[in-house]
Amino acid sequence: MKRIFYILALLFPLASCSDWLDITPLGEVEEDKMFKDERGFHETLAGSYSLLASPNAYGMELTAGFPDEIVQYWNERSEFYNFKYDDATVAARLSATWYKMYEAIGNLNLLLGHAKKWTPETLPHYNLIVGEAKGLRAYIHLDLLRLFGPVLADGLDRPSIPYREEFSNNITRQMTARDVLDKIETDLKEAYSLLADDPIKENGRFLDNALLANTAENKAYAYLFRGIRMNYYAVSATLARYYLLVGNKPEALKYAREVIDANNIFQLGNAKSSAQDWMFQPELVWALYDGDINKQAHLGNTSFSFNYPVNAEFRTFVYSEGHGLPDDFRLNHWWGTTGTTPAIEYLGKYFRTMNDDEDVTKWDKLISMIRLSEVYYIAAEANIGVDDDKARQLLQNVRDARNLATSALPTTLTGNDLLEQILAEQRKEFWGEGKLFYTYKRLFHDIVIRQSAIPASKAIFELPVPKEEIEYGNN
Repeated sequence: MKRIFYILALLFPLASCSDWLDITPLGEVEEDKMFKDERGFHETLAGSYSLLASPNAYGMELTAGFPDEIVQYWNERSEFYNFKYDDATVAARLSATWYKMYEAIGNLNLLLGHAKKWTPETLPHYNLIVGEAKGLRAYIHLDLLRLFGPVLADGLDRPSIPYREEFSNNITRQMTARDVLDKIETDLKEAYSLLADDPIKENGRFLDNALLANTAENKAYAYLFRGIRMNYYAVSATLARYYLLVGNKPEALKYAREVIDANNIFQLGNAKSSAQDWMFQPELVWALYDGDINKQAHLGNTSFSFNYPVNAEFRTFVYSEGHGLPDDFRLNHWWGTTGTTPAIEYLGKYFRTMNDDEDVTKWDKLISMIRLSEVYYIAAEANIGVDDDKARQLLQNVRDARNLATSALPTTLTGNDLLEQILAEQRKEFWGEGKLFYTYKRLFHDIVIRQSAIPASKAIFELPVPKEEIEYGNN
């Protein structure tokens, strides 16, 4: 009988977000026993989230790590800055991320394989479970394609990555980018349909714990803290991201609008002076919980200052010379200084001093996966050339939330100038979130630095698939 090595147990008494996702390994568990009832499926989902929050995935590497190093956010700390992807240390980091992401996919495939033995009539919350798993599987593959796949403008029919849909040790060959994109779309559309009745629509991001405590245990597992999980709106936002990538702007706008219009659930973050919520948590469409957030080297502690030193000159360019204003919340509140001699500046956006407001404190250990500002940027870009006034207004909405309401964008901004302004805002917004690289690659855009720009090239944007994958036949 096959064994499960990566399933992690939920250990929560329906009390808090921390309890829900503070999980520990079960070790080897027989598959049939694991999936004998609904709880096993919830535990497997939690295990997948835990894998994604690990340092080799979004817990460090895919937030402040190599995607941000490539776009020159930090002072040089590795050969990623010189785009030497064959360097042994660089290659090892890429390989570790690749395998951690596919490990999470394997966990989801295990769940989805066992879900085929059930139906919505026999497995309570079947649609939520399967929809969430398919949405996650598509999201992970999409990021793998955006990292390791070809530049799509002329690379749709080139080999890219494997799209793994089975839990097995069998070799899965690399597929063309076109075929991978087709599978991503299929998974996302199925997830979108399955999550049509997601309780987030009725109950919002926060569910009353007292209400959950009076429900059946598995219902609580399915419903608790859906505001940070791969919920209906997270799938919508991922679809918007997907369609912008493939150049289908009408569909990108359609799904972006759905998230933006859910303004009773998500709001652009205005910093609360009493809570100092610099993560702008009300706008996180989905996020990962990391119980060790303050221990990670990229989240504002002292070791981070030495591992990811801020490129201060580039920061000045981004927030001042690069279309910025001194009142920008991001400039004034995302940065800290060590008490060491000499003092070293670090990114402090993940550091938060919370008050007793429950709606804030329960979300204090999160890593942004998709935030509402990105959805606004997608909608703005999709409107360029169709309704430039609307594009400017969408972009200004984000600027207003970042304390730039007194600086209205010029009405003369159209076309490429408007696109460059969107990019300027993304440079301010995504520091330490690993997302700017994807925009540069999608647009095949030069990497903007203070002095000039680094010319776009496939050598920079097409990260190499780990050699061992090619050696084992995935080519």
